[in-house]
Amino acid sequence: MTKKLVAICVGHSRTGDKGAVNVDNVTEWAFNQPLAKRVCELIEASGHDAVVISLYNGSGYGTAMNWLARHLKELKVDAAVELHFNSSDDSRANGYEFLHWFSSPKGLKLADELTRSFAKAFPQQKNRGLKQINAEDRGGVFLRKTHCPAVICEPFFGSNAKENAFFFSRREELARAYANGVLNWLTSNALKATQ
Repeated sequence: MTKKLVAICVGHSRTGDKGAVNVDNVTEWAFNQPLAKRVCELIEASGHDAVVISLYNGSGYGTAMNWLARHLKELKVDAAVELHFNSSDDSRANGYEFLHWFSSPKGLKLADELTRSFAKAFPQQKNRGLKQINAEDRGGVFLRKTHCPAVICEPFFGSNAKENAFFFSRREELARAYANGVLNWLTSNALKATQ
């Protein structure tokens, strides 16, 4: 199999934006930055290359996403995932979901492999499914601007105390679920290329 490069992007990495805050007052960025490093280690241990991107240039969302899209293209990454966690005014909201660009078959397949990996790793958690995103939706710029398949990962609700505690105590399992989903996608693409 040809070695691929995967970008693990930490959502809310622009100056002044740390994302949602969980019930323990931890931001999305603070939770996901060390997690992204571990996901990269796991991908690299499987023979592929990975890079963490945890500082986006640009003060606004649009300029930061434009910079990120250019940067990913310069790096020639084969896929990108952006790590987040969800939040809601309803403290009972729960579950994991993966967002992909509506017209990207490879992005859909990557999101599907991540969902399958999470269903296997966390069968007790609610699967909220795959979410097609277009230009008007939250996350649309990241998913549309990237030159490669891309997925926004929302593994749990930080606003749900029970779910938050569950994932905070299982960071290694979370990193492995991400890495396994990405690696399964890379394997399925390699098999298609040889058929």
